[in-house]
Amino acid sequence: MGHIRHIGPTLAVGLVVTVLIGGTVVVAQERSDSPAPAERTSLARPAAAKKPALRLAATPKTITRGATVSFRLRTSTKHPRAVRLQRWDPARKAWRTVTKRTVRATTTIRLKPTVGTFSYRAQAPRIRHQTGGRKHTHAAAKSTTVKVTVREVPRTVPSRPAVLTADEKALLADVRAARATYARADVQGARDLGAEACLTTYARDHARWMATTKRAVDPGAAAHRAAGRPLPAASCPGRTVQAVTHAIGVAGTTAAAVDLAVDTWLASPYGETGRLLSACHRAPGFEYGVAVFAAGGTRYLTVLVSSDASATTKSGAC
Repeated sequence: MGHIRHIGPTLAVGLVVTVLIGGTVVVAQERSDSPAPAERTSLARPAAAKKPALRLAATPKTITRGATVSFRLRTSTKHPRAVRLQRWDPARKAWRTVTKRTVRATTTIRLKPTVGTFSYRAQAPRIRHQTGGRKHTHAAAKSTTVKVTVREVPRTVPSRPAVLTADEKALLADVRAARATYARADVQGARDLGAEACLTTYARDHARWMATTKRAVDPGAAAHRAAGRPLPAASCPGRTVQAVTHAIGVAGTTAAAVDLAVDTWLASPYGETGRLLSACHRAPGFEYGVAVFAAGGTRYLTVLVSSDASATTKSGAC
């Protein structure tokens, strides 16, 4: 009977132990099946990609000669940073700085690249600044590369000889003589293509317009732009054009006035000599637009010295 009395408590204790052991095993299995803390984090919220410290965009990426490209610079900090816009130089196999700006968050740089395809990037050195008593450092940064393509302006207006008046022939003769005497050797060696019809039409229209203003105004000057007048390269596309204008009010023959005008241009301290002699450009050939318009005792003279844009390069003199 004594043994029977102890059987009940013994069974109860055994049952409790068995339940506890089984529970431990289940908990252990659940823990082994659950992902680690790091795994749970990666599954629930993927790590966000870090934004680049310096970004560069170009708009538009394809233009014609003379058009403007807008380069948009963005930095990851609002602290002012010295940022260089650089262009790859394939001849030297190096990045050359085109311009430099102090950038606070964003800025825009506008350029007129020459003909070709170019790679650009933005580069910023490391900076240190202090905020709220704490020093902070931003590492040096470089943007991704963007490519810009500049194409030639097609010559939509064909070149053809101009028929000149006697006064215009005298003006052209003086210009040719001055260029043969004072121009650089490479300009003197270029082909003299004579007076061209489109350029001469523009020169005549410009001379008549100057007579309405009663003064000499070069194409592209503020008064010319305010009047909404086109530039020579817009009226005669595909050409690189330099212009010189004068208003000469002197007594005597037209030929004497023309001679005086050319002498004045060559003695001018305002860069007119360079334009007349094409000091800024090199090309295999040059053509002209000339006009002489008399009104109220004053002769308004316009000379355009032009070269084909597809074959023109900068001389480095300007």
